[in-house]
Amino acid sequence: MIYTHDFERLRRKKVAKQDLRNICSRSVPLTPDERQEILSFWSQYRDVKKELGWFEFYKASCEDLSTLKYYIPDTIYYCEIDIFFNSPRRCQVLDDKNLYDLFFHDIEMPRTIVRKINGELLDQDYHQVTFEQAMERCRQAGTGVGKTARMSCGAHGVKFFDFNADPDDGIKQYLSRYDDFIIQETIQQHEFFNSIHASSINSIRIMTLFLDGEVTVVSAILRMGAGGSRVDNGSSGGLFCAINPDGTLKEHAHYTDGRKCTQHPQGTVFKGLKVVGYERCCEAAKSLAFRVFTATKLVSWDFAVGPDGEPILIEANLTYGGISTHQLSRGPLYGERTPEVLSLVYSKGKKNTYYES
Repeated sequence: MIYTHDFERLRRKKVAKQDLRNICSRSVPLTPDERQEILSFWSQYRDVKKELGWFEFYKASCEDLSTLKYYIPDTIYYCEIDIFFNSPRRCQVLDDKNLYDLFFHDIEMPRTIVRKINGELLDQDYHQVTFEQAMERCRQAGTGVGKTARMSCGAHGVKFFDFNADPDDGIKQYLSRYDDFIIQETIQQHEFFNSIHASSINSIRIMTLFLDGEVTVVSAILRMGAGGSRVDNGSSGGLFCAINPDGTLKEHAHYTDGRKCTQHPQGTVFKGLKVVGYERCCEAAKSLAFRVFTATKLVSWDFAVGPDGEPILIEANLTYGGISTHQLSRGPLYGERTPEVLSLVYSKGKKNTYYES
């Protein structure tokens, strides 16, 4: 019998392999010594002969080749490590933007205009509203952002509204078409982020992990839109830059295909730039992590920063949070803690997840 986790692993492995095929043109071949060092290090955990293509991809951006063996192949991360630290089934239930007002009620978030849950229109406080009441709430808001409530990624399903300019038929079609969505008010971001790219909300992606009795920040990056795009996702042409522990940016930002640059297409130079609100976002991420502890110990958080410098929670990715953006821009995901994480995941005699499937 194949269990839920096995089905999920097969699906994720297929997606990751396709991702590698799409980016292999920017890979750098391993030397015989590098290949041997990688295979020797990983041999205590698992065989990675079939995963060496990922090390070749990350080698192109690796600043210290002595750490090359510590990179986590995407196939291994999605199919084994991520699933070890979470329950995909539980995450699927909780990973719903329409639940954020319940779980994260005491942190700033974009205000809900109207939501639809399982086909029913509701207001911010989960009171049922009629179709005409939902339409009126949209008109009063003026502008808004519609998002698929569940299982969305890469800005897919995001729609920007100018309710005063859009014909009513456009709003009616959106309210009628989907069974699960949320429409939120547009937010204002701190001038620091506007100075980089004002057309998009430029977010801070923070990955947290509960390990050895505490929640820590594994990695953080600044995600930026480009070319007038309304979104900052890499899959939509955006770029990303690693954030150092002191809140400053590293020298190079990257695109999802591995290309790198020292400044934003609109001119901002990255090296040493202090990211406003970074420390507060890290504090919020670590504090909120326990609220989803029933489903996951590994979360990728997306925060905007408001004009007052305070975090605004945009999204909590409870499972399947991307790692290539982190590893391209900052190096091996877990750094010197890689042996510690791998030893836990591959410990003999332990079940292969913290959670029941």
